[in-house]
Amino acid sequence: MTQSSIKASSLPLAGLGYALAAVAIWTGFILVSKAGALAALALPDMMMVRFGTAFVLFSPFIWQHRKTILQWRMFALGSIGGLAYALSVFNGFQHAPATHAALLLPGLMPIMIAVFAYFLANERHTAASWIGILISSLGILALLIETLLSSASYWQGDLSFVLACVFWGMFTVLLRRWKFAPWQATLGIIAVTSLLFTPVYVLFLPHHLGEASWEMIGLQAFYQGVMATTVQMVCYGRAVHILGATKMGGLMALVPVFASVLAVPLFGEQWTLGLIIALILIIIGTLIGNLPLTKLRDWMTAKNT
Repeated sequence: MTQSSIKASSLPLAGLGYALAAVAIWTGFILVSKAGALAALALPDMMMVRFGTAFVLFSPFIWQHRKTILQWRMFALGSIGGLAYALSVFNGFQHAPATHAALLLPGLMPIMIAVFAYFLANERHTAASWIGILISSLGILALLIETLLSSASYWQGDLSFVLACVFWGMFTVLLRRWKFAPWQATLGIIAVTSLLFTPVYVLFLPHHLGEASWEMIGLQAFYQGVMATTVQMVCYGRAVHILGATKMGGLMALVPVFASVLAVPLFGEQWTLGLIIALILIIIGTLIGNLPLTKLRDWMTAKNT
């Protein structure tokens, strides 16, 4: 085996490593964000802590890459994957349980990514991918129906999570199509969102940072401003470039397994029939859409001959 073939064969493994790192950090993002919402941090405060911290820490690098950042495509990426996504997702945390976020965000993202990848990036999907997406969609639909039929006022939060997935699907496909380096895309999101949101926050929005403990603010600043905004974005971007937008979107559906199980004991949330059905169907859909079933079938056929 030549050195080039070894390098090529190692790419999917590296992409899987980046993807699993993004999954782990995204799981923590859901839990930490819900903790911040319960600690009286309003949506504008969480936005400011997330992007303000990242902007201060990485401002030298933003200045270094200013020529790449100051172009309309980067502005579009930052507006969609930064400002619009964050506003939607944090609004969802204000109105819905963390278990709903754990299922809807990563469960619906593969569907949105696949749709936008098909129309915007001409990315074709296998029959197994579409079947997996369909099964996951049924799980999400079960949860949404349960929410609408219940007396709890979770529907505002759930719709916000759905909208966040639309924005993230657009961002993921455009990131791959425009081929920005993950690090530059991350810096662009931080810069664009901070520059657009900070003046509005300072001049027009109420501030509730004083009502939260310093420990909670420090946790939010570290996780939101460093791990979720920067480390996770770099890992996600690298995985998208190596594995493709659809495959990465499918792997993100592993987040419900971890986040929903942890959210129940951490926040005293309850398992419901809709949650259980959604979790099972999303897991099944993820497995069908991402496991190399064709290779597995060929291997079993060869073994039996």
